[in-house]
Amino acid sequence: MSILTPWLHRIDLFRKRAPNEPLSLNRQLFHLAWPSLVENLLQTMLGVVDLIFVGKLGADAIAGIGLGNQLMFTLVVAFMGLGVGTTALVARAIGAKQRHDAMHITKQSLLLTLGISVIVAVLGIVFGERVLDLMGATPPVAKLGSEFLQVTALFSVFIGIMFVGGGALRGAGDTRTPMLITGFINIVNIILDYGLIFGNLGLPQLGAIGTAYATTFARGVGAALILVALFWKNRALVLPLRGDWNFEPQVIRRIMNIGLPASGENIIFQLGLLTFSAMIVGLGTADIAAMNVSFNIMGFSILPAFAFGVAATTLVGQNLGAGNIPRAEASAWHALKSGTLWMCAMGVIFIFARTQLVQLYTTDASVVPLAAMLLIMIGLMQPFQAIAVILSSALRGAGDTRATMLITTFTTWGIRVCVGYVLGIVFGLGLLGVWLGWCTDFFIRAMLIVLRFRSGKWKTLKV
Repeated sequence: MSILTPWLHRIDLFRKRAPNEPLSLNRQLFHLAWPSLVENLLQTMLGVVDLIFVGKLGADAIAGIGLGNQLMFTLVVAFMGLGVGTTALVARAIGAKQRHDAMHITKQSLLLTLGISVIVAVLGIVFGERVLDLMGATPPVAKLGSEFLQVTALFSVFIGIMFVGGGALRGAGDTRTPMLITGFINIVNIILDYGLIFGNLGLPQLGAIGTAYATTFARGVGAALILVALFWKNRALVLPLRGDWNFEPQVIRRIMNIGLPASGENIIFQLGLLTFSAMIVGLGTADIAAMNVSFNIMGFSILPAFAFGVAATTLVGQNLGAGNIPRAEASAWHALKSGTLWMCAMGVIFIFARTQLVQLYTTDASVVPLAAMLLIMIGLMQPFQAIAVILSSALRGAGDTRATMLITTFTTWGIRVCVGYVLGIVFGLGLLGVWLGWCTDFFIRAMLIVLRFRSGKWKTLKV
């Protein structure tokens, strides 16, 4: 009977509760995490579907679109940081029952989104191809990557609205609306990919660059639906159309105090990832393709961590706003436990079904064994990735973004890039050596994040 007790307890979590019975912590985590898990899965599917379709066109197409996508995410890290700041502050306001403050913060964040999108568009269009050339990409790969970047950067405001608007809804406790919207835009993206890449459904045949137009249009639909949800209908936070549209330095300063370190962390991480990728670019096209396929597959394993990280961000922020510090701390540990179990299960699948998973993307004999090797390493590192992602998210929910930025800076550049370069390039281990740097990064990052969380300094931060 003792063996069955934990499972009976889990089943009991989902029994029908009385109308006035408060949600248990596990139930709260589940209700926040499962829509985020589905949403993250669907977000990943945007890239997976793109890469599967593009993979039919060869290794150059995979490498070009993959590198273009990496550069685009480097540019939109400001939106990610702004979304983190919005989520943390909205969660605090909701926890403190200051709904008007939550509305005010969201509107100011949307104004900042418009300004940032102009900067992203200029940087992507002007400097994209030069950066790819500096990374050492071959001319066909650089051409595809820069064309992809120009299209997506020009309409980066769509990405910004989805990050910030979705972040506000999650901070208010509504993770279902962003999930449903992301599901719908996936359908749009699949249809347009099929039409624009190969010239089906009466649409022009644009080849690999067709995926840029398909994804951009789908994100535009998603941004429009997020705005509809924010201003007209959602479960948690409806904004009035009038008022609060002037830039207010005091509110923006609060957002930036959390958002800037979060953006800095993402910029540092993405620049490190680009440097990491540049080392692999120098190894050859097959190595680049193997990296891009592996990153896509890894997206499925890290999704539970992101989902429970969203739940931890929201619950830590809301409980700190309500003054319930013990429940805030318990939220983080419960989220970590659930996310780690799920990721470890995915890691087992990656290791034992590695070849079959890679062959869903490509059957290129030069790519499959390399990508399969990377999946073994990814599978082994799942518990450390879970710790790094989920406890970092809990710290961000408390507004402790400076600590996570410093830890990410040290492990990305001091460990991942340096160790990867020494082992992969200096000692000639190639792709294996570079990825050993990736593994060492997540191991040390996980340890440092645990030490920071256990210190308890996040419990007394003012935001």
